Amino acid sequence: MSLTFGSLFAGKKELIMPSGGRPKQYPPDQVSRVREMYEFGMTQEEIAAATGTTQKVIWNLMRRHSIKARVAAKRNQWGERNHSWRGDRASYKAFHQRLYKKYGNPQRCDECGKTSPGHYDWANISGRFEDMADYKRLCRSCHWRLDGKINNIRHMNGGDSKCQGK
Repeated sequence: MSLTFGSLFAGKKELIMPSGGRPKQYPPDQVSRVREMYEFGMTQEEIAAATGTTQKVIWNLMRRHSIKARVAAKRNQWGERNHSWRGDRASYKAFHQRLYKKYGNPQRCDECGKTSPGHYDWANISGRFEDMADYKRLCRSCHWRLDGKINNIRHMNGGDSKCQGK
């Protein structure tokens, strides 16, 4: 069977629609059943499992029969609910991101008490990065002192440094 497409393809050859080119027709009882289940609150995947088909089939059925899809609900994917969660095997950067997400940016130094504008860090005390209680708010100079960077700078400059340690 050949179909012609009027003015859209004027002057073109007659197009032949391959078999299977027609949209799938779903039985009315299946459409009404899917509509009821979806309005009841089931997801497309749950309906597919209940009817023995795939989610894509349900999606096509809904699209072809003007069943409006709901807007996907926002899910809480924080922490262990996230599929990429690595727990205590996370990276150094991930541990610090968790810390900043939970406690925010530090605004003062727990070591010297400084609160003036400047750069403050969350500094790990013992090297156990997975322990959120093992961090202190430190200004940059106290953090470097804790990490031993100031001593390294003095050593590299031959002991002549403007850095004054405690």
